Amino acid sequence: MPTTLRIKITAKRQATFPAAALKALRVKPGDYLELIQDKDDWRLAPVGVDFSKLGTLRQKIAANHPPLDLAKWRRTPKDHARLRD
Repeated sequence: MPTTLRIKITAKRQATFPAAALKALRVKPGDYLELIQDKDDWRLAPVGVDFSKLGTLRQKIAANHPPLDLAKWRRTPKDHARLRD
């Protein structure tokens, strides 16, 4: 049987997600979600990094630069007000 969670939409069109939903989606403050329409249904999915868009920056990254450890970056405390777009 599928799990059902209720999400409240405020007058400012903001949504409050239950902690269980965010944990299942593996998203944290500052992350993005996509709302995707499939035929007659809608689904919500976390937005990952589109590495194809980073190709033009490849020549600007030093050859000896270590790859980004996303898990480590997510664990470090952040000032979320600075991370907003």
